[in-house]
Amino acid sequence: MAFTIMTLDRAKKEIENLQYYVRLVESYQPQSIEQEIVKEYAITSSIVEVCKKLPVSHEKVVDVITTLGKDELHKIVRKGYMQKTKHMRSYRY
Repeated sequence: MAFTIMTLDRAKKEIENLQYYVRLVESYQPQSIEQEIVKEYAITSSIVEVCKKLPVSHEKVVDVITTLGKDELHKIVRKGYMQKTKHMRSYRY
């Protein structure tokens, strides 16, 4: 595990953010397949894993994740996915 030195205040803020995310994911109650996709992606951060667990296509997962977030978890997941895939989306021929 890589460790980055930071200030104590920043470390405390990071802990608060992580605790908030854990509570948000654990309390999330999906009411639709789209929300199931959001929750599974929040847990695994893997489209392949979501497709294995839920009967959905890769394209469906990407479509759901990249739509504008309808709730707080969806917004966080979309933002993370967009940051994670920025290098692939910005590639030009």
